[in-house]
Amino acid sequence: MAVRASARVAKEVAALRADGIDVLIVDHHEPELTGRPDCCALVNPKCGDTFTYLCAAGVVFKLGHALLKTRATELDLKELLDLVAVATISDIVPMVGENRIMVRHGLKSLSNTLNPGLRALQEISGMTGNTTSMDIGFRIGPRLNAAGRMDVPEDALATLTTDCRRHAQELAQKLDAYNKQRQAHEGLIRREAIEMLNREFDSLNDPVIVLGSRTWHHGVVGIVASRLMRQFHKPTFIIAIDEGGIGKGSGRSIEGISLVDAIRACEGDLIAGGGHAMAAGLSIHEDQLDEFRKHFSDYVLSHSSPEQRQPKLMYDAEISFDQLSLEFLASYELLQPFGSGNPQPVFISREVGLSRSPLHMKNNHLRFMLRQGYHEQDAVFFGGGEHPLPDPPWDIAFTIDRNTFRGKTTLQLVIQDVRAATSP
Repeated sequence: MAVRASARVAKEVAALRADGIDVLIVDHHEPELTGRPDCCALVNPKCGDTFTYLCAAGVVFKLGHALLKTRATELDLKELLDLVAVATISDIVPMVGENRIMVRHGLKSLSNTLNPGLRALQEISGMTGNTTSMDIGFRIGPRLNAAGRMDVPEDALATLTTDCRRHAQELAQKLDAYNKQRQAHEGLIRREAIEMLNREFDSLNDPVIVLGSRTWHHGVVGIVASRLMRQFHKPTFIIAIDEGGIGKGSGRSIEGISLVDAIRACEGDLIAGGGHAMAAGLSIHEDQLDEFRKHFSDYVLSHSSPEQRQPKLMYDAEISFDQLSLEFLASYELLQPFGSGNPQPVFISREVGLSRSPLHMKNNHLRFMLRQGYHEQDAVFFGGGEHPLPDPPWDIAFTIDRNTFRGKTTLQLVIQDVRAATSP
């Protein structure tokens, strides 16, 4: 809930209660600092002290489970775990505790889901075989989210609720088209943001990124904020400003810097703001952008060390190509489902060369055939073509994935970073 919107929420709830309407609030964001509204029930895991990380669908699932204990019904909530899995992974909540259990069971049912919309989304995104959390995060989730980002969220809802297979396929095609539109908007905003940074940003000394424009689409700023945060390792807000000078922005943060706390510290610069520690939203008057950037910078500098603000790539183990096999992949996949709080293990391999020149794909992705000694491995580097690579041999950091193409399954490396080879 928004920091400064809390008074408005309390007022609206009070008005409904005065009309004899019971109010149930279901939420999963940070609770209001000003206290609980006068509602008959507030369901929010953040108000507890045990398991506090559920997405909205997870909260509703748990609420439904509790309600079913009070009445006799033939409804089996387990049949809805495929939807809970999609929502939990897409909202990037920690993959621990009950989230992990619900997602694990939901992924098992997704491959054979009875939901026509989910089946259509799997077909249009080229999914085959067992569904993984990466399939949700990079194929189904973006298409569902694209409808909301393009201001037609009702199409995503219709896709998941229709009982008609043909209608589901038509809707899935719409979502796929929205996703392509989203990608085009994202590319444009990102290019313009980089141009702004090239003119006025000191990557060594500026602790944050805060950018806004009247030409940007508000539904895509969160994705751009995420990409810039990872590229520059800076807490980032990207803001779309409407014709009236009101900006709606989305932020992403680095480890150790809470955006919710930062928003509270900068409350005087904002119309409203709130969300989570690592991802948050805000509303702001256009003429307050510079003040907010200054106060946000001051907050980050005073609440983090220089070491925290330096990018780091942590790896779990060093491994050589002769150790990589489908048997190794099968053992690795026992750690599924991956996600926030249970990330894919990152490996490094040293002295890696190229068997042939990299293949450039769309969106600046690269495909490699890598060689270490007598062993070769197929690899993909998403976004790897955006910056020049050092001359091989390389030390590479990577995760591994199962790649199935035309009925053949192979182990594929997903490159996270590359550097010129160095002595261990």
